[in-house]
Amino acid sequence: MKQFFTVLKFELGNYFKNKSFVAATVVLAVILAAVITVPTLFMGNGSGSSQGEDGGGEAAGRKVLAVADESGSIADEESFASYLPEYQVTFCDGEESVRTMVEEEEAAAGFLVTGADSYEYILKNRSMMSDYQEPFEAALARNYRTASLEQLGIDPAEVENVYSVPMQSQTVVLGKDSAQNYWYTYILVFFLYFLIIFYGQMIAVSVTSEKSNRAIEILVTSVDSNSLIFGKVIAGALAGIVQAGVILGSAVIAYRATADAWGHMLDFIFQIPAPVWMIFIVFGILGYLLYAFLFGMVGALVSKTEDISKSSGVVTFLYLASFLITMYGLTSPDSLLVKAASYIPFTSSNAMLLRASMGTVGTWEIALSLAVLAVSCILAGMLAAAVFRFGTLRYGNPIKLSTALRKIREK
Repeated sequence: MKQFFTVLKFELGNYFKNKSFVAATVVLAVILAAVITVPTLFMGNGSGSSQGEDGGGEAAGRKVLAVADESGSIADEESFASYLPEYQVTFCDGEESVRTMVEEEEAAAGFLVTGADSYEYILKNRSMMSDYQEPFEAALARNYRTASLEQLGIDPAEVENVYSVPMQSQTVVLGKDSAQNYWYTYILVFFLYFLIIFYGQMIAVSVTSEKSNRAIEILVTSVDSNSLIFGKVIAGALAGIVQAGVILGSAVIAYRATADAWGHMLDFIFQIPAPVWMIFIVFGILGYLLYAFLFGMVGALVSKTEDISKSSGVVTFLYLASFLITMYGLTSPDSLLVKAASYIPFTSSNAMLLRASMGTVGTWEIALSLAVLAVSCILAGMLAAAVFRFGTLRYGNPIKLSTALRKIREK
């Protein structure tokens, strides 16, 4: 046990004394906090007049719409303009005036009203952001209804009051609100994905590097192989958890400090229930350890760092399958596939998080899945230690895992 803690301390020191590791942690934490904090400095400070996406045509901060009523359908220009409060409506003498204003970018768009229910839409350049037609058409339709009601002797204001009465409702969710929980689940799954893939590769490289530079030959003479592999894997896991905690924590703290400035618009991302946090932490750590042992195991099977990507491909694809199942499950968290995946140790860290945050899951199911995952971590650690002992002093071409397991059984 003393040797294990010696290796653990040494490996952790390598991580936390590494300037690149520390710098990356600080920079990512600062960037993420800035992404959340900086926008609040500009909220509510809109500019008075600026150029739009598709040209000029702004007055007092509002887009100008040039309108020519050749049919005489618009009886009250002031009332019609009130139907478009977000725009500055300018009435022109005819089509030529409208075209001139649009051409010279004095207006963002032009409309030629040819009938009570027909018009021409005039633009200089049409972009993906041009959205003037829909609000104008709604205003023209409202003008048409008002005129028609007046002809029938009906007060348009009374009709408008009847149609504009808002419906009052209250949503009661008896189970999980999947729509609300979608984004924070998506972010947590992606976070776990990068954590496992990135640090798994780092652990594999750490094991292979010492084998490549022959340092392992000195280490195994003074430290037993079990202490070496467990110390390396757990040190890498702890370093990853600390770094991830700092980065993710910076975002949570930054939002809590600026939630009022955001108007609590991002609560659906950052207001994560405590039970979900617990599932994410416990299952995430165990799933992380499981894959860390597997990456450490394949690292012991190769002698050159350039061979790691090929040897670790199976482990990477295994976790990728878990990730893809979870991505599919985001739209159907209670599907049979997700339920089955929540009991398979290679996929349960993601699947159980998904079920806990968006689906339906019982306490006994969580306990059973957790027990299976914990036992799998222990077995993976024992297997990694056996493979590490076997492959430590074997150099040359990468050793196939099947070959290593067969040789271990023979012994």
